Amino acid sequence: MIKKLAAVLAIIVGITNIGGIFAPESAYAAAAPEIIAEAGILIDGTTGQILYTKNENATLEPASTTKMITCLLAIENLEMDHVVTIDDETPFTEGSRIYLLEDEQITVENLLYALMLESANDAAVALAKEISGSTEAFAVKMNERAKELGATSTNFVNPNGLHTEGHLSTVHDLAMIAKGCMENETFRTLCSTYYHYIPATNKQDERHMYNTNRLLYDEKTLVPVNGVSVPAKYEGAVGIKTGYTSHAGGCLVAGAERDGTFLIAVVMKSTDAGRFGDSIALFDYGFASYHTVKAADITDDMGRASVKRGAVADVGLELAESAYVTLPIEASSSVLSTKLVLEDERTAPIKKGDELGRLEIYEGESNLLTTVSVLAKEEVGEGTLLSVFGIENHTAYIIYIVAGVIVTLMLALTIAYIVLKRRQIRRRRARRAKRAMEIAKQRLEREKDITKRDWRF
Repeated sequence: MIKKLAAVLAIIVGITNIGGIFAPESAYAAAAPEIIAEAGILIDGTTGQILYTKNENATLEPASTTKMITCLLAIENLEMDHVVTIDDETPFTEGSRIYLLEDEQITVENLLYALMLESANDAAVALAKEISGSTEAFAVKMNERAKELGATSTNFVNPNGLHTEGHLSTVHDLAMIAKGCMENETFRTLCSTYYHYIPATNKQDERHMYNTNRLLYDEKTLVPVNGVSVPAKYEGAVGIKTGYTSHAGGCLVAGAERDGTFLIAVVMKSTDAGRFGDSIALFDYGFASYHTVKAADITDDMGRASVKRGAVADVGLELAESAYVTLPIEASSSVLSTKLVLEDERTAPIKKGDELGRLEIYEGESNLLTTVSVLAKEEVGEGTLLSVFGIENHTAYIIYIVAGVIVTLMLALTIAYIVLKRRQIRRRRARRAKRAMEIAKQRLEREKDITKRDWRF
């Protein structure tokens, strides 16, 4: 019996070892990543939580990753079918380009594909001038929009990332910019596209655009990932933007999504191949260690809240957006708890969408992870005078009607009483007058009778 058990155990151990031999390639991701880049960061692209960082605040040249903000501003300020006429300066833009010609007419959509796939510097200049009139004026817009997206140490000088004194950013800022950009569906489509065809224009033959981001397609090129060479193509890759100059080195802002978890990796001052390997190392680490969990859905019923001096006594509540949190891979949503915190006083009028409080998301009972605004679900107008006592307009109107009927009845009764009393007084006066007339008549008859008697005697 013991020999049989030993044999079974030996078989199990053997199978286990064989399983280890054929472990998936991403097994090396369990350890903290080792990256070649001088600076790198990994964030949850949904929540913004930082999962890994290396020199996150070092200011470095961003190269063509600059074009993310150029692309976003073009989407926000120009129609996709708008036709741009190229000026006499843009064709002389240096670096990667699609060789735009003076007076060439091309749509914004095609310029954007050239910008994000071919990393065309001349397309960036054309878009910048179409929006702001000059690249200098456009740089002001770039910096303003970057700050709105969470950048704190970025200074853009041109729209394409070519080496210019003072044109600097950080991996942290580029990650925040990428997060904001990827929330725009048009941007997301552009940066994740591998191939785009531009038909012939009035000046050029047809053009074929191919994305420079090897994570999207390249199964042949091997890149270094934690000391192991693996294909550059990455499962779940969704963009975002490459960058390379001799001054900036290899830069890459990359996005990848698996099983509802969307990660953004940024590396700066790596090598040409190293930027792709670095991003894979960061992604493997992130997906092996964390996942994104929906803590509250925008459709969740948030109940109702009382309202002072309103047409109604309460207002419906809804979330401004769904709430997500980043948790360790082994943790589930069961560790989360929520707390609804409302303003102390809610006084009418209230408009639909007014912020009335927040929903706090906790890990356990005390570790606050995030908050999401709680809004008024509908409009609440000012109430009547009775709203001071918490009486809704509907009830107040009934009270007013009943009170009006009672007042009307009382008024009618009062008038009827007055009319009746006046009638009684007139009747009484009439009876008195009649009685007086009768008395006067009797007196006159007596006097006549007396007169007759004196005359006869």
